[in-house]
Amino acid sequence: MTGRFDTKLLPEGLRATGYSVDGAILAIDAEIMDAEVICPGCGQRSSRRHGRYVRHLMDFPAHGRAVQVRLSVRRFRCVASHCSITTFSEKVPDCLACRHGRRTGRFQDLVAYLGRAMGGRPAQALGRRLRFGVSKDTFLRGAASGARTMGFEPRVIGIDDWAWRKGQRYGTLICDLERRAVIDLLPDREPATVAAWLRQHPQIEVVARDRNGGYRKAISEALPDATQVADRWHLLQNASDAFLAAVRRAMPVIRRTACSAELDPGILTAAER
Repeated sequence: MTGRFDTKLLPEGLRATGYSVDGAILAIDAEIMDAEVICPGCGQRSSRRHGRYVRHLMDFPAHGRAVQVRLSVRRFRCVASHCSITTFSEKVPDCLACRHGRRTGRFQDLVAYLGRAMGGRPAQALGRRLRFGVSKDTFLRGAASGARTMGFEPRVIGIDDWAWRKGQRYGTLICDLERRAVIDLLPDREPATVAAWLRQHPQIEVVARDRNGGYRKAISEALPDATQVADRWHLLQNASDAFLAAVRRAMPVIRRTACSAELDPGILTAAER
């Protein structure tokens, strides 16, 4: 069954030109709206059509069927004789699909979120019920790659260690705190590795971290002008640890005071007795 597809279920920036239903798959033909056709080599606009090709992108399931977007991408010839690029494709915005990606941007973001929130096998079990057709390894790869930042460079980040294998191997987790998204996972927590990553992002202005001296050293070396702040979670943890330590030190005095005081057992609960 084929026909026109006039609903607004597609990602923003795409225009549907038709659809077809084949069993459990709903295929939607689409093209890019208002795409820039500027040569990446010389920067000149071109209207000389050279051809087209089709990208197949998986999108959110609908009505019990898997949805596949057949995105038609146009190719153009460069009009500048001195340009080293002969033909080029119209640019597919990052918000629609990443380069060489096989899923729409919004679907990939959901895969990454479920991978981080649930892990591989639980996310695969949920995805099977939702007709995602995504394997556990794909969920894990999405979690490791993090959410796409749509071309934005992080300005305020959080940095902390995390366990690849508890007690044996640790890595470093880096988050964009303004967009609340994981942007990178480093293979270890060595200051040199963290400093190398930070040097690639000189636009960072604020770094929230724990009181780890290695992270402090890496940030000071790579981004000396960045502001370092203690993140809220570690402040609360440190305050809780300090309170418990104070109570433990005072327990002998608390016990002596409690034992010497005259208390009516009738007003005490079982736990207090």
